[in-house]
Amino acid sequence: MLFINPAHERFGGMLSRYIPVGIPVALGVLSAYLGKWGVQNLRVLDEEIEKITPENIHQKLAGLDRPLIVGITVLTAQAGRAYEISRMIRKVEPDCTIILGNVHVTTLPHEPLEMGVADFVVRGEGEETLRELYFSLREGKGWRNIKGITYQGESGEIISNPDNDLIENLDDVPMFPYELFDHPRYDMGFLTGARGCPYKCTYCSQRLLTGFTYRWHSMERIVQNLDVLINKYGQTSITFYDDIFSVNKKRVRELCEGIIGSGLHKKCSFAVQTRADSVHEDILPTMVKANFKTIGMGMETGVERIAAEAQKGQTVAQHLEAVRLCKKYGL
Repeated sequence: MLFINPAHERFGGMLSRYIPVGIPVALGVLSAYLGKWGVQNLRVLDEEIEKITPENIHQKLAGLDRPLIVGITVLTAQAGRAYEISRMIRKVEPDCTIILGNVHVTTLPHEPLEMGVADFVVRGEGEETLRELYFSLREGKGWRNIKGITYQGESGEIISNPDNDLIENLDDVPMFPYELFDHPRYDMGFLTGARGCPYKCTYCSQRLLTGFTYRWHSMERIVQNLDVLINKYGQTSITFYDDIFSVNKKRVRELCEGIIGSGLHKKCSFAVQTRADSVHEDILPTMVKANFKTIGMGMETGVERIAAEAQKGQTVAQHLEAVRLCKKYGL
């Protein structure tokens, strides 16, 4: 199976060759999950690294198992380019099955189907839905009852099956396959330790994928992941890609203690993103001891009226207090 990360233009524009780019995390996670179930011939093609053209698309598909299956990740900023690539693939391999996923097509699953640029849309959290769909297509089994997919019926109607269940235990998802992204332009210093956010900010699309759940990997799994990044890939600064890091204080303390116990805090510093009202003073000393250096917070507005309309559930005063606390502890 071929996974594609579309890009209208490379990150950094004219200076792109000098700027590290982020790894397409969703495609890596899906690759790892399919690999866990025995899928071996997996490729990831990232346009941040290599542009897709009508001339080279045939080469990218050559040697893949047939029937050919291509998965394309689609954020809203990527949608136009994703649809262009789908049309290229259709011209080169008319019988190829094209599956689109991620937040844009989860929101508008009918769009690519009505445009004829997709055979299936995988909605929401994609691992289990894609696994079921992949093996159904590969083995010629029925797929019409698979949860979490949207497709076009025989009469042209758009059919959306019920949502699939979320993965209950995140440790069931294998370690991120950093080896698939061993390219000098990639910034390898990241990991995702948790998924979801329980808050209801009106401007955030995350709930479309994870609802209002908050799930996290075990401390042991995260420390194992950090050990690989630090001792195998030589990372000295790692950012946690969690949607919100510190909503659960007990989890933060346990993780910090695990990092300290492993000695990894002596080799690497860490950064997180969270909400201002989750910057709790009683966990900051432990975070500092574990060598957490940076906390990123979304300060969308300095106007209380706008904050209220966005339904963030925070005040400007809380943001200011969180900054004061970070400065107090040297973050």
